[in-house]
Amino acid sequence: MLLILGLVFFGTVPQRVFAENESEKTDFEVQPVLPDAQTNTQLNYFDLVYLKDSTHTIQMRVQNFSDKNITVASDLRNAYTQDGGGIEFTPKTSDLDPSLKHPFTTVATLDRGSATIKLAPKQMKVITATITMPKTNYDGMIYGDWHFIERVDKGKSGSTAIGSNYAYSVGVVLRGQNYEVFPDVKYDETKPILFQKHPALGVTLRNVEPMAISQAKVDVSIGADQGEVRTYQASNVMIAPNSKMVFPVSWSYDEMKPGTYHIKATIKGLSTYNRFPVNWTFKKIMKVTTS
Repeated sequence: MLLILGLVFFGTVPQRVFAENESEKTDFEVQPVLPDAQTNTQLNYFDLVYLKDSTHTIQMRVQNFSDKNITVASDLRNAYTQDGGGIEFTPKTSDLDPSLKHPFTTVATLDRGSATIKLAPKQMKVITATITMPKTNYDGMIYGDWHFIERVDKGKSGSTAIGSNYAYSVGVVLRGQNYEVFPDVKYDETKPILFQKHPALGVTLRNVEPMAISQAKVDVSIGADQGEVRTYQASNVMIAPNSKMVFPVSWSYDEMKPGTYHIKATIKGLSTYNRFPVNWTFKKIMKVTTS
């Protein structure tokens, strides 16, 4: 289960959700050590202003609260928008949107000993990551997270595996020299997809600017001339900077009949940097013919 610290950076109150019941305790906790470059020390995630072509260290405290030895794994991940809306994270860069010039994992690296943390009962360690800023000015934000999960011993073999216990995600925002950037959403394509093992039409939009969108409301509809209109809706979702988003309009197991289909997609939300309203509406026509 995931414990999110300061998800994402929109003033959201951190929430703790337990796998079974609220009396259950975690073996470990993490806490960011906020540096002088932190924009607001009341936040429980990193929101940092660093100059271009500079190198810095950020730190996390990892505390074992249990009476046993534990092993905690940590890694750095890039923000992206998951299908249907909402921000998720990945350590990979291969599937990120091409408009993303500086993925977080290309500027941040874990220092030695910070990927696998072995803790004795009640022990606390401070681990570090190095931030190497781009050599040239950049706009908006670079966004990722620092992720932690406990590993469990598999037995006599001495091998370990990811446990089903708890994970923490601590956001890291690196502000560009020009932070005052508005997000910009573009229409990309509509094509058949599988969503939750069911046929759907995926309407793909892209935020091509390095600024996130918060409290977004999404409305997507697809309908044939004088036919049934199928929809997808989501509210209060977050959209990552420089990311594509696929909104699935379910087709169940029905056959898509030949004809002209009208696609309408609307996104309304707030620009992260100044909380100003932003909105986009796209209207497209798609023709379906017999094979």
